[in-house]
Amino acid sequence: MIERLWRWSGEGRLPIVIDASSCTGAIADPAEGVLSEENAERLAKLEIVDSVAWSLRVLPDLDLTGKVGSVTVHPTCATRRLGLAHPLRALAESLADEVYVAPSATCCAFAGDRGISHPELTASATRPQAEELAGRSFDARLSSNRTCEIAMTRATGEPYESVVCLLERLSRT
Repeated sequence: MIERLWRWSGEGRLPIVIDASSCTGAIADPAEGVLSEENAERLAKLEIVDSVAWSLRVLPDLDLTGKVGSVTVHPTCATRRLGLAHPLRALAESLADEVYVAPSATCCAFAGDRGISHPELTASATRPQAEELAGRSFDARLSSNRTCEIAMTRATGEPYESVVCLLERLSRT
């Protein structure tokens, strides 16, 4: 992967923006000893940016058409580990008049792809959050990792999407 990112980024001239917070963390900080010396050197020269951080970086240059009324945000466990839970909320606040983060929104327990083969784990982990959201209406349900969005969609029966999708819809082209 590092070899491809190196090539696609023009040998580090362009940032790598990743719209999956768990992948951002895993790529930016791989386990010790998994990279060849050459790829470790390449990685050190790459700018790996999570989509939340990138969105906040470009937000001042965008011409937004307005805001939606309300959103709920599911900050993923990876977003929290990366220190991006508050920036995710700040981004949502720039896109919506009201932002709600359920008190139990900690982790959806999808664990990469484990939620596919063990949906009962995800159902158990998301139940408190789904109960807190029940009966509430939102214009959008946001997160920053597709598998977590799948888990929250399953738990609530409402579609979750990347915060970047709402940012795009509200941006003038």
